Amino acid sequence: MTDETLLAPFDLAVIRTTAQRNDVEEGVLRDALATHQRTMRENPGVEDLVYEWRKQYDDPVLLRTPDLFIVAVPPTVWEEYGTHLELDDGVLPAVVAVHQEQTIRTDAVESTALPQDHTALVVARE
Repeated sequence: MTDETLLAPFDLAVIRTTAQRNDVEEGVLRDALATHQRTMRENPGVEDLVYEWRKQYDDPVLLRTPDLFIVAVPPTVWEEYGTHLELDDGVLPAVVAVHQEQTIRTDAVESTALPQDHTALVVARE
């Protein structure tokens, strides 16, 4: 599985703009996004993760298509990924910002659908 396949849910313009705004090298951000997508696929798997989030959080699925899920998760989910992936303090906010911006740009998700205390997480389906 290539990084391009893993990055398919994200517009290149979103990645570039977010990297610039967060003072993170684009390549570093792309690697972090790909690693995050790979981790979700491998441990325990996208469908299993979404199932667990559906059990834990109140209606977290904002969008489900044959290609991806967009879910609303509390900040603790991102904190756990940041620790697990050993993302430094500058890269994790950029990764989260890419997911958030990509969700905002998705016409199929209403801007009011994302609870104020949650953040979007975009995950490609296998």
